[in-house]
Amino acid sequence: MLVPLLVLLQTVAGATPYWQQRISYDITATLDEPAGMLRGTQRIVYQNHSPDSLSSISFHLYLNAFRRGSRWSDADSAEHRRRFNDLKDPDFGLNGVRDVRIMGVPAIPVYPFAPDSTVVRFALPRLLAPGDSLVAELGWYARPSTTPRRQGRRGRAFDFAQWYPRVVAYDKHGWEEHPLYPAGEFYGDFGDFTVALDVPEDQVIGSTGVPLCGDPGWERANRTPGRAIEYRRDFYPAALAALPAGACAPKAAGRKTIVWRAEDVHHFAMSMRPDYRYEGGHSGDVSVHALYQPGDETTWGGGVAVKRTETMLQWLDGLFGRYPWPQMTNVHRIEGGGTEFPMMMHNGSASQELILHEGGHNYLMGILANNEWKEGFLDEGFTSFQTSWWVETNSAHAADPDSDRYGSIERQILLMDIDGWSEPTSYQSERYRDFLTYNTMIYTRGELFYHQLREIVGPETMREILRVYYARWQLKHVDEEAFRQVAEEVSKRDLSTFFGQWLHGVTRYGWSVGRVQTIKEAGAAGSVQWRTRVEVRRDEPGVFPVEVVVRSKTDSSVRRIEGLAEREWAEFVTVGRPREVVIDPRARGHDWNMLNNRKRRGWLGWAGSAPGSFSIDRVFSTRSYRDRAAREFIPTLWYNDAGGVMLGGRIRSNYLGRFNQVSYQHSVALRDCCDHNGRAADNWSFSLRNPTLLHAPRLSTELSAFHTEGRQGAAVGFERQRLGHLGFGPTTSSGFSVRWMATYDRRYLDPRLYDNAGTVEGVWSIRSAERRGAWLVTGLGSAGLGLEYRNRGGGIDTDDRYDTQGYGRVFAEATARRGLGRRESVGFRVFGGWLEGGGGTDPVRQRWFYLSGADPYQQFANPFVRSRDAILTGDLHFQTPGGGDVRGLERSVAVTRLVAANGEWEHAFVRRPKARLFREARLAAFGDVAVSNGFFSYNGGGRVAGDAGLGLRFTHTIGQTTFVTRFDVPFWVSHPDQAIGGAPSDGRMRFRWTIGVGPTF
Repeated sequence: MLVPLLVLLQTVAGATPYWQQRISYDITATLDEPAGMLRGTQRIVYQNHSPDSLSSISFHLYLNAFRRGSRWSDADSAEHRRRFNDLKDPDFGLNGVRDVRIMGVPAIPVYPFAPDSTVVRFALPRLLAPGDSLVAELGWYARPSTTPRRQGRRGRAFDFAQWYPRVVAYDKHGWEEHPLYPAGEFYGDFGDFTVALDVPEDQVIGSTGVPLCGDPGWERANRTPGRAIEYRRDFYPAALAALPAGACAPKAAGRKTIVWRAEDVHHFAMSMRPDYRYEGGHSGDVSVHALYQPGDETTWGGGVAVKRTETMLQWLDGLFGRYPWPQMTNVHRIEGGGTEFPMMMHNGSASQELILHEGGHNYLMGILANNEWKEGFLDEGFTSFQTSWWVETNSAHAADPDSDRYGSIERQILLMDIDGWSEPTSYQSERYRDFLTYNTMIYTRGELFYHQLREIVGPETMREILRVYYARWQLKHVDEEAFRQVAEEVSKRDLSTFFGQWLHGVTRYGWSVGRVQTIKEAGAAGSVQWRTRVEVRRDEPGVFPVEVVVRSKTDSSVRRIEGLAEREWAEFVTVGRPREVVIDPRARGHDWNMLNNRKRRGWLGWAGSAPGSFSIDRVFSTRSYRDRAAREFIPTLWYNDAGGVMLGGRIRSNYLGRFNQVSYQHSVALRDCCDHNGRAADNWSFSLRNPTLLHAPRLSTELSAFHTEGRQGAAVGFERQRLGHLGFGPTTSSGFSVRWMATYDRRYLDPRLYDNAGTVEGVWSIRSAERRGAWLVTGLGSAGLGLEYRNRGGGIDTDDRYDTQGYGRVFAEATARRGLGRRESVGFRVFGGWLEGGGGTDPVRQRWFYLSGADPYQQFANPFVRSRDAILTGDLHFQTPGGGDVRGLERSVAVTRLVAANGEWEHAFVRRPKARLFREARLAAFGDVAVSNGFFSYNGGGRVAGDAGLGLRFTHTIGQTTFVTRFDVPFWVSHPDQAIGGAPSDGRMRFRWTIGVGPTF
């Protein structure tokens, strides 16, 4: 009984071997240049190699994506892109069919995704049985859009990337009907194409396939006339022999006909323009054609594009296997970027990496024909990986650590993974949160998948995987299962966990060094050696093999562990006494926190030692590393009237530029240097942002404490960014903080800004930013409750008497900016604030709203303005944005209720994009107005204040920082006695000025 059952199971299993459909296209097409339209007919022979009887057949009409009402346009609208939604006739793209006959019977079109019409379906007059074939005949028309995207037209230039009615692929999952979206690309069945193209006789054409007859215009456009053009007309001898007489005879005066032939391809593309320049070459027995535009003579011409295309073919032949087609055409298309097609690349530049990437698609899409919209990582991620591999192997900068492509993308993806922005790399293209997430997950995280696979199996085994995969599956449909089977077979490893975690989830990885044991023992020939046992802890769910190294002063021992167990012991032998243990020394394990990956041996035994580097702080740049902390020191110097010269230093550190951001600053007031009470050296501040122990996705935390320049305090706070979209929509964060600040030395306090008191305040805040059309709109809101206390001195019953009062403080602001052409912009801001004491009196002055700018607590972080008569106070008139932003007023004008509005217009009159200092200079005109509950003024009621004037803004870039220096001249101020340097006798019009860093709002 068992044997017949096994035979039956084998029979059933063997009854459905791999199969793929086959199609023959016979197309005639005529270009109507004035209308931008290609019209024609096509006859297809469709062979059903599947085990299914088919009741319908479907076609893609891709150009209908580039018009209003398509799924593509709807996706654009959802992501705030205005492209094809607004095109009017005759600018939008279109595709249509007419006079359709299938099996000799007229057929009625059905659009299953209406109003999207990128897929059309026809019912068959009868079932198409397995092994049977059908003939379909149809007329069609195609017009690219004037806004290019993977296709396009401009004047007499045409990129026909998707133009003929293309049969939808039918595979083991059925008909793969899929509308065209911005995310994802193409999928089709293999077949043979004969395309007879009727165009004006001066057009120069690049295409899939070879010209069996007719003139593609290459001779006239040839820029290397001494080199014979390789037409390869005889590559398909049967098709050439079957050409009827006169097949390429002109259809009319001033026109020409070219008949193209391509076999074993699943798409046919072409590009044409009369002023194309042509250059040719070859790689082995593959002919290379490069067609470039006028003006490309140095960037494409002179053999540049040809040579780079040859380099691409040589690299990919060596990596995968022999290219099966006769030619590769590389054209400079209308659009930037690039798109791939069998035997053809539409490129926006001739960069080597772009050619490698788009040419790579001829292997990883054209030959290994994956479903690009369903499993894009098999295409985009794969070819991004092979491009990076070429750079690693061949680039002049391959050994430069600053050009570490793996390190760059691994760090980018790590931060997205741990903050919850990543989505599984195996998602279907349009199911991603947004287009930018799709791009990052498919291209970049997809590339990282192959880097990690190579790390697991080793470079040589990886090469063998690619060669076997290519040999087994070329000119067939592939999927994840096909690739994994080959990878497991060649590597002799079970890769199911790796594929599952990397492709179908977003898994966190992390290891740490546990216990370490060392034993001194006898070695060979009477020598001494050290045996070290290391406990490797897997702290996160991710399973990945990692290296562990034990180092002594004279040698080291390395071993790779599989990382399957949560606790795993590894044993090492070294000649020298071990001094250090490191997990993943090359940073290949995607470990989110490598600070616990090392232990060192000290006087008291083995202890954790977070790796780090120390350097001089570059101020405008922040060093950060993947595998260690960055620590930087800089001496500090500033001045205020109370302490005199403040001399000190700052040390700061971070991990990954994001975590464990520690800053400690200490300063000495030289004016108090002889004070025996220790006041001179008690100025310090400390902050810790985003400790790894408190990490949660998109959460920022901060702990701080300070005792400096007459104020002391502490704060704790957190803020969490909402999970929104990448590239569009609002970026919104909300949080809560508690802050205590108290005064202890009046000498440092400006009494116009501070009362001698303390506050404890809890604040909830929300902030958001969004680009809406041409406008960048931001908003900030804050609501807080506080308790103030003032030391009134000795009382009757106590040595110290405190007055306390609760208060509430609420404010909100909104800004909007937009460009006006290339050089001008406008901006607007509104602000409102309300401060109310709970005891019937006004709260302490440091919590008031200041008409001229930021309040004292907001300015406290800046040592150049925080204390009485600091460097940037007084005659320098430094303005810190905030509050009412009526910049012409004295910094001490404050109120408890405020509504303000600000407006600016800017014009860039100098632009030097390559400069670092003064990259841009802009002239500004501004006006500010504020309405309050009143302030002191000799010039009438102090409720409404305003100013107006002109200013200059200069943009600079130093290191990683781009910043603005600002010089404003508020000529007119409503209350001159409260203006900068004002007096009761001043008039409203007068020369006044302020300086600032950063925009006013």
